[in-house]
Amino acid sequence: MKLRTRFRAFRPAGMLLLCLGIILISVTSLYAQDVSITGKITGAGGTPLPGVSIQVAGTTKGASTSADGQFKLNAPTGSTLKISFIGYLSKEIKVTNATPLHITLEEDVQKLNDVVVVGYGTQKKATLTGAITTVSMAQQEGRPLTNASNALQGVPGVFTNLSNSQPGVDRSTIRIRGVGTLSSNEPLVLVDGIEYSMDELNPNDIETITVLKDAAAAIYGSRAASGVILVTTKKGKGASKINYSYYRGVQKATYLPDIIDDPIAYMKLKNQANLNEGTTKVDYSDAQIAEYEKGMATNPILYPANNWYNIALKNGVIQKHDLSVAGSTDKYQYRLSLGYLDREGILFGPGNHEKKYSVGLNTSMQVTQRLRAGLTLDGYYRNYTQPFYNSTWEYLARALPILTDTLEDGRYGNSWMRTSGRNNWEHPRMLSYNGLQTKIVQRFLATIFAEYKLPFDINYNIKFGVDKYDGQLTQFTPRMQTFDPKTNVATNWNNPNTAPRSYKTDYNDMNIHFYNTLDWKKTFAAKHNLSVMLGASYDNFDKDQFDASMYGYLDGTLDALSAGVYWNATSGNTTRDVLESYFGRANYDYDGKYLFEAAFRYDGSSRFAPGKRWGFYPSASAGWRIDKESFFQSRLIDVLKLRASVGQLGTQAVALYSYTPSVSMGEDYSFGGNAPVLGSGAAVTSAVDPGIKWEVTTTYNAGVDVNLFKSRLAVTVDVYKKITDGILRAVALPSQVGNLAGPKRNVGRVDNTGIELVLQYKNNIGNLDYSVYGNASYNKNEVIDLRGEKIYSGNTITQAGYPIDAYYVLLSDGIFQSDEEVAKSAFQSGKTKAGYIKYKDINGDGVINGDDRVALDASSSVPKWTFGFGFNLGYKGISLSASFQGIAGVKAYPVGNLALPFVNGANATKEWLTDVWTPTNTNARLPIVTTGTNGVDNFRGSDFWLRNNSYVRMRNLQLGYSLPDRWLSKVKISKVNVFVNGENLLTFSRYKDFDPEAVLDQSNLYRYPMLKTFNGGLNVTF
Repeated sequence: MKLRTRFRAFRPAGMLLLCLGIILISVTSLYAQDVSITGKITGAGGTPLPGVSIQVAGTTKGASTSADGQFKLNAPTGSTLKISFIGYLSKEIKVTNATPLHITLEEDVQKLNDVVVVGYGTQKKATLTGAITTVSMAQQEGRPLTNASNALQGVPGVFTNLSNSQPGVDRSTIRIRGVGTLSSNEPLVLVDGIEYSMDELNPNDIETITVLKDAAAAIYGSRAASGVILVTTKKGKGASKINYSYYRGVQKATYLPDIIDDPIAYMKLKNQANLNEGTTKVDYSDAQIAEYEKGMATNPILYPANNWYNIALKNGVIQKHDLSVAGSTDKYQYRLSLGYLDREGILFGPGNHEKKYSVGLNTSMQVTQRLRAGLTLDGYYRNYTQPFYNSTWEYLARALPILTDTLEDGRYGNSWMRTSGRNNWEHPRMLSYNGLQTKIVQRFLATIFAEYKLPFDINYNIKFGVDKYDGQLTQFTPRMQTFDPKTNVATNWNNPNTAPRSYKTDYNDMNIHFYNTLDWKKTFAAKHNLSVMLGASYDNFDKDQFDASMYGYLDGTLDALSAGVYWNATSGNTTRDVLESYFGRANYDYDGKYLFEAAFRYDGSSRFAPGKRWGFYPSASAGWRIDKESFFQSRLIDVLKLRASVGQLGTQAVALYSYTPSVSMGEDYSFGGNAPVLGSGAAVTSAVDPGIKWEVTTTYNAGVDVNLFKSRLAVTVDVYKKITDGILRAVALPSQVGNLAGPKRNVGRVDNTGIELVLQYKNNIGNLDYSVYGNASYNKNEVIDLRGEKIYSGNTITQAGYPIDAYYVLLSDGIFQSDEEVAKSAFQSGKTKAGYIKYKDINGDGVINGDDRVALDASSSVPKWTFGFGFNLGYKGISLSASFQGIAGVKAYPVGNLALPFVNGANATKEWLTDVWTPTNTNARLPIVTTGTNGVDNFRGSDFWLRNNSYVRMRNLQLGYSLPDRWLSKVKISKVNVFVNGENLLTFSRYKDFDPEAVLDQSNLYRYPMLKTFNGGLNVTF
């Protein structure tokens, strides 16, 4: 009530002041005549600086320099021009009648990112003590980024992997400084301080993405053990501007398996594989092969020679439009944006399309001298499609050259030839064009915030955010049949009793976030700088899901649930997850020389039982600016800062209600008798541990920042260690104990130890500006303790002394060259013969079995090395940039279709035609050809099939041109930049079967491949 009364009292006075201000401005304008000002702005070396902001103080008038550093604007005589440019010291110039002006800006010692976003605030980079990396999205302009997470590729200490480029779901997996737990390792992402998915933002609305990698993340204690990513959205700055950007491009697969597409070669090799396995029965008789070879010349429908990758794939098309209007004064700032993305994928059929519509609003107003309030809105409406049977890429990997595409009348064919493992042919065209999944998502994050200046220089900040997610997944499949091209006999692909059928899933989530902070800053005796922040937050996550399905449809004309005849199933669930937190931070520096920071967070989570819900996470860091010491005199070194930090972070990575027994439905009971009757029932199926609590990660970091040669060269080195203890994981129980699944318990420790190096050099030669940069990170992941347990998964193991998901395989010892060598070696199987892979008998018992497997110091999921590098060139408005990214120290082990030959009736790659062992080709790279289904001896899990998955990839190559200001001034346009762009153009890797990035931590080759993109566009500012 007092605050409202105060506002009411303010209004008449405010209106009076506003009127007086208008009168004064009007009178002043009669005497202050505008003059035309021209000039040029350069750096200390005389290099023109494009994009420098020139603002007339106290007005909305402004301009920016062109590519050659020129500018032109009108301003009153005696007014002040405020000149600012990222990386340079700001300058103010008084307006006189003397023009043109030649203004030289001096480089800021701190260079880029002078102010860095940190938890619940910002800090000067000069006084920063944590390990933080910031990505400016302005440097990503023009790239075909469909999701913001893809912009983090090549960031030091961050491993970003995109294994699926399917429109609508092409989001990167992000790991910060390794993998520390056996459950979720996803970092915490906050957008303008509110938890939200960065991939639900339009990349064009993002200003910066900041990664907190060490104890700097401890202010977010809960869920921060895997790192924190802070996304800052764009705000209006300076004079009102309208910006429009557009690009359009084509996309194609980077890698595809080199399949056998010659039907005769395929059939003969498949027969040879059968014979090599010791059977006399082959799939294709000599008469059939002869008939097929003869018929290929006259009847391509009955005797096809199909390469199904060529049939199914086309060039994709991507286009994007963005429009924004933004500006600011001393009283308000605003930015409103609209975005549209349309993307047609590379696969045939309707299930391969994505559309996104985005809106962004960021506005604030200085309501009173003490109160500033604002509103932000980030929203997406998107939809994408995929085939109903979404294993299309698996079906492509299983398609054979002898599979007929369509008959003359358009019906889908199969093959008249009997093939083992292909009782029901998976027809890629039929499954891509018939049956569809459509996902529609609308998600909006709305926040209101206020900043109020209290007495004693205390600032009160409050923010309330609502994250609303509504999604709908609609699925429909009609009845599908294929036909024998010889006999016309139909084969049902799906069961006619349940097809056509329809499914629908409704998602309705509401997340509420609220936090408020008190900030206080004070400088004592001109050199002692102290700041303190205290805060509290509340997060509530409500999820609601409902599913229903029907079948018994006449055809695919009507697919609504009510159009079905028979009910199939309904289900639904609701959950609630709550987190309450208190936190604080204190910073002190003496003259910018000695730097200290301490922080804490106290979190309570509903995922744990009462009494176990709260966790306390402290952190501390310190820094020393040696270059500011009086004893330090160097013409070479401009900045020399040492940093160190230690902190604890938490993880609540368990499912809801894991601490309490839950009852599962569908546990039916048999009442016995001559005619047993099943009665519906429910039962507890897993044990629980009510004492589970937070995982705790302790992180240590030491770093040094060095700027040399007038800050042209910047070097940063960090070494770190992360110790995750009390890992939340499922612990197995003996089946005799009620046959229950094991409970989640705090058991285990994992360490990550690493080093990061970042280099950047900037300079100019005359009008040529250039910069080169690079970074490399090494991370050693090691399981320290699992209390003796070993966790097996396929060809990997997790056990003490090795990285998580280390490969656990037999060791190969070449290829048997004779049956005599087989007889003298350890027994492998009754089928072993010359040409088969030979394995080492590790335990010396004369038999090769699972006891001979060994763990390797190689993970299937996280590389030891990650790195990125690139360059930027600029010359009189022409710009050229390139960025590269890569990984090393990681292995891949694909299995299944095409990774192995003839798996359950699938095809093989051409290397099995040329590189296999035969009695006359004993130095072959591959063993004797056998099928991946029955040739078990050759395809046991062994290091023979491990592949080096290291790669270096050119992520982006861009050529741009900024039109000269003398052209644009005639049409009153501030900036026009045109560009051409290439994404994923080059990849260097020893792995050639598929894209090395796509198969990382994957066990098959059937997935949407990585894409090369060629695009061009423009960016216009009015």
